[in-house]
Amino acid sequence: TMIIISIIALLGNALCLFLLQKSKSNEAHMQASMIFTSNDVIVNLGVIVAGVLVYLTQSKYPDLVVGTIVFYIVGKGALKILKLAK
Repeated sequence: TMIIISIIALLGNALCLFLLQKSKSNEAHMQASMIFTSNDVIVNLGVIVAGVLVYLTQSKYPDLVVGTIVFYIVGKGALKILKLAK
């Protein structure tokens, strides 16, 4: 069920990202929204990949590895947003 919910969320986030990119705004709050939404897409993909790998391997390690990668990517996005706030 986690994979199904993440697929639905991925579709919604991908649509939002498409609409945000279409606006082509350079305002800080719009750039921050694009970073947040991009990170959401990455998280959704990570949950799907981790879920499939955990199911196939019956191991907890794919979830830990993907979670660590997602944490790093989201952290980089947070730093970009902090730089926008300056």
